[in-house]
Amino acid sequence: WKKKLAVACVSALFLLAGCGGVEPEKRMYPLALGADITEGKYLLTYGIPDLPKSTGQEKDGEDQGNAAPSIQGETFREIENIYSRTQEKYLDMGHLQVLILKNQLVQSEHWKELLAYLEKEPLIGENVYVFRSAYPEQIMKWNKNGSSTGEYLLGILENRIPEQEKNGVTLRQVYQQHYENNTLLDIPEIILQDEEI
Repeated sequence: WKKKLAVACVSALFLLAGCGGVEPEKRMYPLALGADITEGKYLLTYGIPDLPKSTGQEKDGEDQGNAAPSIQGETFREIENIYSRTQEKYLDMGHLQVLILKNQLVQSEHWKELLAYLEKEPLIGENVYVFRSAYPEQIMKWNKNGSSTGEYLLGILENRIPEQEKNGVTLRQVYQQHYENNTLLDIPEIILQDEEI
C-alpha cells in the first residue's frame, strides 16, 4: 500500500503543477487583448511585447515573432483550442494589462459573454484597463519605438504626475457595473490616426 500511496502522491503532484512546469521562454505573455465579433464569430488578438528589444537582449537579425496573433472562433474555448494547436508557445494571460473591445461588441449584448469568459480565467486580474475602439485589431498590431500597445497604454495611464487624474476604467469597475445594473460602463475610446494612438 505504501507503493500505491507514493505513486498517487507523485501523480497528484504532476496534476497540481499543471502548466507551472512550462519554462518562461516557452510562454507567450500578452500585455493587451483585443476582442471583436464579426458574423457571429469572436476574434481575439493577443498583443505581445518584444521582450528582447525592450530588455536590450535583442540579437542582430533575429525575428522574435511577436506580431499580434489573431484567432477567430464561435466560442472562446474554441479560440483557446485553435491557439493550442497553431501556436508553439503556452499562452500565459497572467500579465494582461489592457483589454480593447471593438465598438460593435460594446454596442451588442455579446460583451456579457466576453466578461463571463474573462471572469473564469484565474490568471486575468481585475486591474486590467478596458478600452474600446473602431479598429482594435490594428491598434493591437501597433508598435512604435519598440513599445507595444499594452506597454504604451499602460504608460499613458500610470505615468502621470499626481495632479493628473487617472481616468482609466478597470475590469473590476466593469464587473461591478454589470452585476449591479446589468449594463456596460462607459468605456474610453482609443483612436488611431496617422499611425498615432
